[in-house]
Amino acid sequence: MKIGAFSPEIPADTTGELFRKAREYGFSQMQYSYSLDASEEMPELIPDSLNREIAAESARNGIEIVAVNGTFNMAHPDIAVRQKGIVRFERVASSCGIYGCKLVTLCTGTRTRERMWAAHPDNDTPEAWKDMTAVMEQLIPIADKYDVSLGIEIEATNVINTPEKAKKLIEDLKSPRLKIVMDAANLFHAGMAKRENVRTVIAGAIGLLGPWIVLAHGKDIKEGEGLAFTGAGKGIIDFKFFIAELERAGYRGGMLLHGIKDPKDIPSCAEFMRQL
Repeated sequence: MKIGAFSPEIPADTTGELFRKAREYGFSQMQYSYSLDASEEMPELIPDSLNREIAAESARNGIEIVAVNGTFNMAHPDIAVRQKGIVRFERVASSCGIYGCKLVTLCTGTRTRERMWAAHPDNDTPEAWKDMTAVMEQLIPIADKYDVSLGIEIEATNVINTPEKAKKLIEDLKSPRLKIVMDAANLFHAGMAKRENVRTVIAGAIGLLGPWIVLAHGKDIKEGEGLAFTGAGKGIIDFKFFIAELERAGYRGGMLLHGIKDPKDIPSCAEFMRQL
C-alpha cells in the first residue's frame, strides 16, 4: 500500500517546494488542492500554465496525483452559492486529465452558511438532502464529460454523515461515477470516539461501502466526547485493523495521511504508517 499526503498539510510556498517536500517525506501519492497555487480551493480561473507546472513537478518528484479537491458546500441554503460551486467544480474536473487523475473529492455540505465543515441541525432534513442530491445530479454529467469519479466522504458535520446515507445516495442516483473516500476518523459522531467502538464502527462502514471505496485517508481521532482530529498514530484509530478491512474489501489503493495539525508531526506520522 502506497503512502500519500494531503497537499495543504505540507508547508510550502511554491508548487516545486510542495512536491519536493512530499518526496523528501517519503510520499508517492497526493490528494491535491489548488489552495496553495490559486489561493482558494475552488478557484474562479485555473490557468493552463499552472496545470502544466503542477503536472511537471508531480512527474519530476515521482508523486502521483490520485485525487484533486473539488469541495464546495453542496447543501448551502443559497442556491446561487451552490450553482457557483458547480461552475467552479467543472473547472477543477477539466484539469484532471493533464495529471492523469481520475478522482475529484467532494464535500456534501451543510446548512451552515459560513463554513463547509460546521454542523447544523437542518442537515438531517429532507430539504437539505434534496438540495444536495440536486447538486450531485448536476455533477454526474460533468464527471462523465471529463471521465472522473466523484469521491463522497462521510463527515459527521455534513448532510452525508453516516455510511447508510452514503449508500442511499449511491443507490438512488445509480451512477458508476459515485465512489467513496473512506476516512475512518470521520465515521465517529460526538460521544462515539471511544476505543471500544473503533473496530465495530470501521468494520460496519467498510462492510457496507467496500465495493465503492477508491481512496483511503489516514486521519486519526482523539478519544473523548467531541471530534478532535489528529495525525495517524496519535489517536484511537486501529490502523492495522483499518488496513486489513480495506484489503479484505478489495481495496488496492494508497493511504493518504490527513489531519496533521503540526508539520513537525509529518515524519512521525509517515513512519508510523510505513511500519504498518
